[in-house]
Amino acid sequence: MRIRQLQYFLVVAEEQSFTRAAARVHIRQSPLSRAIKELEDELGVQLFVRDKGRIRLTWPGEVFRDDARRLLSFLNSVRARTKAAKYGFRGHLRIALTDGLAQPRMTELLAKCREEEPLTDVRVFEMTVGEMVQALKFDQIDAGFTVHAGYQIEILIKDQVWTDRLVFAVPTRHPLLARDKLSLEEAVQHPLIICHPERCEGGYDVIHRLFRNEGLEPVVAQYVSGHELMMMFVAAGYGIGLALESQVALYCHPSVIIRSIQKEIAEAPTFLIRSNRTASPELERFLLRAKKIGGTTK
Repeated sequence: MRIRQLQYFLVVAEEQSFTRAAARVHIRQSPLSRAIKELEDELGVQLFVRDKGRIRLTWPGEVFRDDARRLLSFLNSVRARTKAAKYGFRGHLRIALTDGLAQPRMTELLAKCREEEPLTDVRVFEMTVGEMVQALKFDQIDAGFTVHAGYQIEILIKDQVWTDRLVFAVPTRHPLLARDKLSLEEAVQHPLIICHPERCEGGYDVIHRLFRNEGLEPVVAQYVSGHELMMMFVAAGYGIGLALESQVALYCHPSVIIRSIQKEIAEAPTFLIRSNRTASPELERFLLRAKKIGGTTK
């Protein structure tokens, strides 16, 4: 079994077409089909059902897809760690960022890591919450940040590292700017721009819980995958944004005014999620630094 066979298999599984997969990996269709057939012969199973030009994974193919992803991720990690060792790094951390998080605290945390532990190679990956959970299950990352409070999975450990305030982002010349603070009841009378339920699942969870607890149903003008895009739509007058204060501060816009929420609302926590396997010393120190920066530990 060769690495290239696994790579070809995953592309075909994703494209569900030998023609599209061949174009994507820049080879002719016949050697691609032959590589998949050789892989099936070696495994002794049929990986794909071929029917009238369409293909789909068999059940053994779905099982093999998950393991193939895990194997290739492990090999990529081996390569990265070996190259890092070449440049003198002694430790290695793979950290996921979800929900479009780019908070100033994150910058401070990564800077502290470089300052206090320069021989630990810290690699950061952007993912959705669902991708992060799968990556933790398959040991593709060591930990990940999210504001999603709903994940309670037995194999995962969730530590709160800091909290943030929710605020409104309002376009200039909007009638609600007559108030210095806005109520949720007022806000739902206007179109809202909020996080996408899949691409920014944690942010959506925070906002959905907020309105659900108040018995309110917002009118959504636009779903967005991040705070920068949200500020663009707000500035263009498409609606009111609702987001984390630290995030909208990063993308300040002259046509957008920030307003606090009138009612005392619990702050949104940010969590560091990791598997329940024994953490490496590097990860333990990383978690401790995050809590110190967030003020959740001494």
